[in-house]
Amino acid sequence: MAHVRKQMITFFLTTRCDLRCAYCYTYKSEGLSKENQTLDFHFARRGLDDFFRDNASRHIRFYGIGEPTLEFELMQRIYEYAHSKAGDALKVELQTNGLFAEDKAEWIARHVNTLWISCDGPPVIHDLMRPTASGRPTSPTVEKNLRTFSKQAGIQAGVRVTLTPATISRQIEILEYFAEIGIGFINVLPVFAPIDSPNSSSLQWDPTEFASRFLETHLEAKRRGIWYNTMCIANFDEPTRHACRACTPCPHLTTDGYVSCCDFAQLGPENCPGPLAQLIYGRYDSERDLILYDEDKVARIRSRCSENLQASTCAGCRHIMNCAGGCLGQVVNETGDLMGRCERNCIIVNYLADRMDRNGSLHPAFHS
Repeated sequence: MAHVRKQMITFFLTTRCDLRCAYCYTYKSEGLSKENQTLDFHFARRGLDDFFRDNASRHIRFYGIGEPTLEFELMQRIYEYAHSKAGDALKVELQTNGLFAEDKAEWIARHVNTLWISCDGPPVIHDLMRPTASGRPTSPTVEKNLRTFSKQAGIQAGVRVTLTPATISRQIEILEYFAEIGIGFINVLPVFAPIDSPNSSSLQWDPTEFASRFLETHLEAKRRGIWYNTMCIANFDEPTRHACRACTPCPHLTTDGYVSCCDFAQLGPENCPGPLAQLIYGRYDSERDLILYDEDKVARIRSRCSENLQASTCAGCRHIMNCAGGCLGQVVNETGDLMGRCERNCIIVNYLADRMDRNGSLHPAFHS
């Protein structure tokens, strides 16, 4: 299915995180006031009511500028409210760093339908990139949880792998590690430019090398019955006008009381000034328990679609209907232009589209 079909509401639960990832792209939020560090339940409830009113989807997602399981009671409270409204139609997704204890794992196994754990591969890679705040390795707990969830019936468990310039060439090794654990869904992405430093040297990776290594690993994973995915092929299974839900837009509720359309826009304009403010289209009025939506912003966001891009930024692209301009947040973060494009992603899309089947069977899973 084209990624835009994955309509859901996302709750950014907290800005707190117990990891210090070497490549973290999120906005550095240490200066936030305490009341802006955790999602307000009343805001979450109002956002959920609005989403269920306006959308047939009953899919909710827990994510965050920080680690969502650090606000576990809030997660459970939102889940209970959503379940009271949607019943058994409710679908729950969680994206987490996987560093949680057995009691949380048990709750997740009972209540979460789709689970994505961020893990970068074998311990020698993962622990270098994703240590705790105090510098301790995280792979023992993360691997234990991965092995547990790989055996759980009724939950689609996968991993989200960030590839650095040093690990792009090690994709087969990473695949073999997860295959031994029993993980059937792997999503990989080269490291993003940090939100507060879009010109970071972390972007110094070769898109053609990534694409060629990805294709090699994708084909090997297919032979093993594993879905090996990346954002740049998210819409290779059917033509689409919009790259993903961000462009429709779907709500992402921030800890400081704003409605964003994308994982990149994690805070409101007061706390995260700059081009990503283009992706904020609503604000919570706590006194009236009302979300005020900016319909001009909504229309502007929706205008990033295949036909408009084909008439401007992406003129002449042969693969526009299987790309639709790619990740909106990444584009705005790196170019400042809602109608812009990331040249590295264009290279990847063209390389892979010329060598992979498109518009055939629907993909079995999408990350985020």
